[in-house]
Amino acid sequence: MSSVDVSMIAADPFISKFVFAIIQNIRAKNFDYDDRHVIHADMVPRASERVIHASLGEKITRRVPAMAPAVRKRDMSALVAPIARPRMRAPIQQVAPPVQAQTMAPPIQQAAPIVPQGMPPGLTQDYGKITPLLNDPSISTIECQGPGKPVMIIRAGQKQVTKIVLSGKDIKEVLDKVSDAAHIPLLEGVFRAAVDNFSINAVISEMIGSRFVIKKQTAYAMLER
Repeated sequence: MSSVDVSMIAADPFISKFVFAIIQNIRAKNFDYDDRHVIHADMVPRASERVIHASLGEKITRRVPAMAPAVRKRDMSALVAPIARPRMRAPIQQVAPPVQAQTMAPPIQQAAPIVPQGMPPGLTQDYGKITPLLNDPSISTIECQGPGKPVMIIRAGQKQVTKIVLSGKDIKEVLDKVSDAAHIPLLEGVFRAAVDNFSINAVISEMIGSRFVIKKQTAYAMLER
């Protein structure tokens, strides 16, 4: 054992107390030494070597707790019932309420436009460009102010200007047909006649040009009076 080991052992509190107790015991017995004030350096390790080993073993035994035997873990998987997975519930299907059979309503028929009473029947002859105006029941008055001027009408009580323009020849043809149907000679000046449920007032003049106004026998014409 080296001196370093002896120094480390001597530094232990237990060893220090033990050596101190031995020294006191020796002094109490009054052993005869040549020099009582000097202690041999080898005396401490030789006297305490066995005691040191015994004390160190006891100290280690005290400090180190007894290791408990390892407990073998028991496999609990066999005792635990497997956890059943939750069953997925089928989604609830919403049942729509029964649809009642709907009876198909008959299609709405558009009512025919009301035609005023007193509409003139079909014309007995063609009057040229003004024939569509004579057949229109909503028109009560047709006025031609002379050759090259647009024809004016009164439709449902409102005065309107049409795109129809009569030449001098067109005006003469209309007046000739009215004269033949009414059996009235066509002379220069004022001309009046009534044919095909309309009356005509005309001014015949080769100098300033002829003009006429037609009044239809319709319900609109009666309201205008």
